[in-house]
Amino acid sequence: MARKALDLHCDTLMKIAKSGDLNENQSAMVTLKGLQEGGVALQCFADFVPTGMFPKFCRKAATNAMFGKFYKNYQKMMAFHADTLFPILTAADIDKAGVDGKIGILLTIEDGGVLGDKLENVKKYYDKGVRLVTLTWNHPNAIGYPNSKDPAIMEKGLTDFGKEVVAEMERLGMVVDVSHVSDGVFWDVAAIAKKPFLASHSNARAVCGHTRNMTDDMIRKLAEKGGVMGLNIGPEFITFGSEESTVDGMVKQILHIREVGGSDILALGSDFDGIHGKLEVAGPQDWPKLEKALSDAGLSDDELEKMWWTNAQRVLRAALA
Repeated sequence: MARKALDLHCDTLMKIAKSGDLNENQSAMVTLKGLQEGGVALQCFADFVPTGMFPKFCRKAATNAMFGKFYKNYQKMMAFHADTLFPILTAADIDKAGVDGKIGILLTIEDGGVLGDKLENVKKYYDKGVRLVTLTWNHPNAIGYPNSKDPAIMEKGLTDFGKEVVAEMERLGMVVDVSHVSDGVFWDVAAIAKKPFLASHSNARAVCGHTRNMTDDMIRKLAEKGGVMGLNIGPEFITFGSEESTVDGMVKQILHIREVGGSDILALGSDFDGIHGKLEVAGPQDWPKLEKALSDAGLSDDELEKMWWTNAQRVLRAALA
């Protein structure tokens, strides 16, 4: 029987067929069967809207339309699988995940640019069931700046509005996610966050030099703040410039992160359906492959339990409370 798992990020809402049936569209990496075979009790589903790719003259309309499209996919999925899936809206809901075969679904926004520049929009999306926001994607928005090869951009942090957004998210009970952000935004969040925050799908930059990954200093600070980072299995985030994601590569990432930040920072954040290439872990059904490899590499059963479930649920519980 697969170990109980919690995955902090997937982009499957882009792949769901019109019916909402998770098993109908065979191009999706995440299926209901895969979640069940992989022991996933709680899966975060992102409503991904790359706001910076839209021209400014139509950005608001295009953003609303794209969010709405994927939100409808989410609603159809939850309705179609109502006997198995249920929404994670409060800390208490986390306790129900995995009970009697039920799988908790936590709705997220990837790219806080969806909020525009209106603070009241945080509550608007909270009321729609969103409980985690990735502050940026790969473009600047009203909240702050993204990861970048340009050192000048990488140093830029949260805007004044962005600081208000972080405070409002924490007040309402939403998780602050620093995957994709600039180093400056990370350090600003670390300075003002009153609750644990997380990097839903990010790896170690010392192992793989992609700007999306986190420096050792950032990993140590995230651990100090009680946060977690979900392992992103995308090839370019495991081994820079590679089109192949191997279990051995994932193990190297985890061993380094554990050495730097300790085992309490470890979590899963696959990025399923948002990544491409040759993938040794090709869906949630393959999580046991990684579990075995990490066990063989020296992680104890307690550490694996932390990485698969305990660490991430602790952060979600603290944020949603």
